Amino acid sequence: LRKKVKSAMMYPTVVTIVAILITIFLLIKVVPVFGEVYSGFGAKLPGPTLFLIQLSDIVKKYIIVILLGGGGAVYGWFYFIKTKPGREFWDSRRIKLPIFGTIAHKICLARFTRTLASLIRSGVPILEVLQIVSQTVGNVVMEKAIKVSAGDIERGESISAALAKHPIFPNMIIRMISAGEQTGKIDNMLERISDFLDEEIETTLSGLTSLIEPILIVFLGVVVGGMVICMY
Repeated sequence: LRKKVKSAMMYPTVVTIVAILITIFLLIKVVPVFGEVYSGFGAKLPGPTLFLIQLSDIVKKYIIVILLGGGGAVYGWFYFIKTKPGREFWDSRRIKLPIFGTIAHKICLARFTRTLASLIRSGVPILEVLQIVSQTVGNVVMEKAIKVSAGDIERGESISAALAKHPIFPNMIIRMISAGEQTGKIDNMLERISDFLDEEIETTLSGLTSLIEPILIVFLGVVVGGMVICMY
């Protein structure tokens, strides 16, 4: 699944990097030439054109600082999300992102339900199961919710009632777990949930892959076309 996500992201990543390089090239090499031509007209330039020429001057003058600053920001971000506060911050935000947040959330839920089903079927005690599962979901928010739920279950609550207190677990999953508890086939129900989530992730990824190309064409058109319109 991770390979599929990386594969889906490879194309937009490459195109975005190329678009940034093209934009930098235009700002450093092409726009200054037009700026020199326009300066000899002795007329007031339109706002967008003037802004683009000024932006070109700034980029040309501080290109090294901008590249080092951008690289430093990217490195700093990845370093930050590896720390405990950073991971908590990122895990709570990434599941709320449009499209990609939904995929990340469903991946964590699929891990949770499938691992829970396997361990329950193997006869591992439920509190030990939850402790193991909390370490495998890959999200700090869900990990904390599972550990709190384990405490509630230890005090006599059902699994579904304990998990229902945490918004990170959707109502559909809570209802299906509750049905599994009532029928005594919770492991089968959890496996069905994980299969359903895997199918939804596959469908979302397929749709996303087909949408990426037209979105990127529009993005490139706006960036490069916008610069051309400003100059002409």
